[in-house]
Amino acid sequence: MPIGDANHRPTGLLVTAFIPVKPLNYGKSRLSGQLDLAHRIELTRGSLRRIVHTLKSTPGIGDIVIISRDAQVATWAEHWRVEHMREHRRGLNAALREARARYARASAVLVLPSDLAALSVTDVQGMLAAAQQAGERCVVIAPDRHGRGTNALLLKPPDVIDFDFGANSALRHARRARARGIQPTWFRSDSICLDLDSPEDLDLYLDQW
Repeated sequence: MPIGDANHRPTGLLVTAFIPVKPLNYGKSRLSGQLDLAHRIELTRGSLRRIVHTLKSTPGIGDIVIISRDAQVATWAEHWRVEHMREHRRGLNAALREARARYARASAVLVLPSDLAALSVTDVQGMLAAAQQAGERCVVIAPDRHGRGTNALLLKPPDVIDFDFGANSALRHARRARARGIQPTWFRSDSICLDLDSPEDLDLYLDQW
C-alpha cells in the first residue's frame, strides 16, 4: 500500500475542503464526563478554527466549506470568511453527498472532521502531494490512531468512490477504492491521526500539544 510522505509538497492540484460539524448540543458526548457542554462547544470551536486556519495556509486548497445545520457554526464560518452549507439530509454520508453535488465544479475533495485539533499545514500538504503523485484517480486515506476510522479522506475526482464514514470506515473506503481498480494511498502522521473522540484522545492531545 502506498504511504504518503508528509514532507512532499503538491503542485497544480486545487482541492475543495469539506468540514462536517454536528449540532453543537450533541457533539463530543463521549467527553461529557470530563467537560461540560460549554467547554465541549469551545473545544469544537477551537479545533474547527485551527482546521480552517490550516487550510487557508495551505497552497492548493480552494473552497473551504463548513457543513452544519447549527446556527452558531454558520456564524463562525461567516466570521472566518469561509463558506457554509446547511445540509438538508440526515447523516454524515448523506450530507457529504449533498455537498459534493453542490460543489460539482471541484476537481478533488478533502473531507476533514471538525475535531482534528492538532492538524498541521504539513499534514494537508502531504495529503495533496500524495494525490498529485497518484495520477488521475486516487483515494487518499488518513486513518485514526487506531487504524479503524477515517480522519481525512481525499478523493480525486470527487465521485471516484462513495462516502462511507462510520465505524471501521478506513477499511471500507479502501475496499471501495480497490473495487474501482484503485490502490488506496495511506497517509499517516501523529497529528492527523489524533481526533478528539474519547477521553483518552483528549488526554493525549493535552499531553502532547
